[in-house]
Amino acid sequence: MFNKSFLVNKIVNSLLGKQFQVLLTKGCFDIVAKKEKLLLLKVLINIDSLEENQALSLRTISYFLSASPFIISLKTSRGFLDNKIIYSRFELPVITPQFFEAILVEEDISAIQSSKGKHTVTINTELLRNKRKELEFTLDGLSTIIGISKKALYEIENKRVNPTLETVKRLESFLKVDLRLPYEMKFARETHLKPKDDFREKVSKEFFRIGINNSVVYSAPFEIIGREKFSLITSLSRNTVKIKREAETVKKLSSVFSSVALFVAKKSREKNINEIPVFLESELSEINSSKELTKLIEEKIE
Repeated sequence: MFNKSFLVNKIVNSLLGKQFQVLLTKGCFDIVAKKEKLLLLKVLINIDSLEENQALSLRTISYFLSASPFIISLKTSRGFLDNKIIYSRFELPVITPQFFEAILVEEDISAIQSSKGKHTVTINTELLRNKRKELEFTLDGLSTIIGISKKALYEIENKRVNPTLETVKRLESFLKVDLRLPYEMKFARETHLKPKDDFREKVSKEFFRIGINNSVVYSAPFEIIGREKFSLITSLSRNTVKIKREAETVKKLSSVFSSVALFVAKKSREKNINEIPVFLESELSEINSSKELTKLIEEKIE
């Protein structure tokens, strides 16, 4: 019987076998993997246990780090997931361990997307259009043969919608051509979450003021993620004890993320902990630009 630990170990072994750098953590993502690309993976036995805050935080962090997020799961409350289908929850791709391993092994694997009860496929629309014209079919003529509307075929050719699996099968059969494109890992769209307390809100606003686009996050080893010319992870604390407890994890994450890490504290006498600079909340209002922040970070870790 599968449990989460078994599943995580299985995924980690697959990643290590493909020479990924791997880091385990807890919260809105369980595994960080880095090779040419950065992957953030949340592992669940049952996808229905995914919480909205976890999903939105994962999406936000993935955006700011230019990482590809995945939810890897086995089933829903209604049954097991299909190994050839990419599902979606909160705009995040949901796949089985078997499909994830296939993505790592095969460069040209095609995929079926499941969304709102429909199974769709990403296709080469330029090839579709060229083949239609080569065979001298109008939009109206080909759509009638395939059994869809002229408008639907127009929207497919212009990448406004992905065609259903059934439509693709009919097009490929009639045109005698393979239209399906290989699956490509995608980044998350830009997402910002609302602060739930004054501390997070104040720090986030100060970062915006000095020119760093950022968002608070939840269920993560840090509280704020940001990006300017560099990505920035920030952990908030009311005292030095909490900082020291979290310093090792934050340092490891910043290394894999290739990010700048810092702590913002209500009270602390430390300039840095484990080579992570510590800023007092009151110091932020005196910083006027991201360039000045970078200089202060360097001074604090010298």
